[in-house]
Amino acid sequence: MPRRLLRSFQVLRQSLPTATSSRFRLAGILFGLLCGLLCQAHAQAPATLATLLQECMDRANAGDSSAAFNAVLNLAEALGKAPLSEVKEVLPAIMQAVDDKNPAIRTLALNSLVAIQSRSNPDRTLRGDALPLLEPEIPRIAAHLTDDDTHIRSTAANVLGGFSPKPPETVFPPLIAYLKRDDAVSSVGSSIVFQLVRLGPQRPPVATAITGFLNRNDQTPDCLISSIDAIAHAPIQNEAIDTGVVHNLDPPRPTAVRIAVIRDLPELQLPGDVFTATQARLRQIAASEQEDATVRTAANSILPCWTNDRHTPCPAFTLPPPTPELPDESA
Repeated sequence: MPRRLLRSFQVLRQSLPTATSSRFRLAGILFGLLCGLLCQAHAQAPATLATLLQECMDRANAGDSSAAFNAVLNLAEALGKAPLSEVKEVLPAIMQAVDDKNPAIRTLALNSLVAIQSRSNPDRTLRGDALPLLEPEIPRIAAHLTDDDTHIRSTAANVLGGFSPKPPETVFPPLIAYLKRDDAVSSVGSSIVFQLVRLGPQRPPVATAITGFLNRNDQTPDCLISSIDAIAHAPIQNEAIDTGVVHNLDPPRPTAVRIAVIRDLPELQLPGDVFTATQARLRQIAASEQEDATVRTAANSILPCWTNDRHTPCPAFTLPPPTPELPDESA
């Protein structure tokens, strides 16, 4: 019992009248103190997952983004530590929030799903114990790949990408379908490439979808560079996809894209004939005075160390700083 309440009982005992008529008064006082003790104990109990989720939603609905962010962090930490039974209990409420009309609520709910997927052991290895709970919800999550909010689309892609290392078959169709959308060339599209090359790059439908996405006529330099980097840094490579990356080495691709391809070549795993042909093309680029200077520099940086073995990386790729313009002395 807390000291303050114990002291209250001691004072009460010393001051109580002895008359029989005061017994009802004593009972009332004791009942009040007991209620206070129970309320205090309840206040000190850890907040439930449902309470933490509701706090997140209240903060988001109030438009207090800073408080909402902190509340989400608290919820994420609790989801990582809670027993699986408690996660299962709160999951319907989280999924209801995923479909909320408020974009801020949808965002925090999807991030809560990421936290559930990220539950880890003391050695920080992923447990994966909650993934079976989330598998039936894949269609509802995937529906937000077409959300009006671009950020929510990316978050939904991130959730779908969290079903590794043994992703269910239902994860792939919505991600692949997105790459064929008219508006797929975007940060969301490159994010989906990132997820697919980590979920199942060896799957023929995945390879076909990604190479088709890279070759779209409406590709932009930013989206293409992000996609190429995602492919190169994936833990498992697919030679068909990597060959598709090499096809972006030459004009009419912009200089920034061509440099990105060259920079990422040591991370790729190419078929032998493609490696030989690409190596010869790099030598031509490096020797040609008609080429852009930065592209030539990139080629010369990679050629000495590129062996088509991604386990033997080249030194860190850096380009020299731009030459400062000299002041016009005639002015």
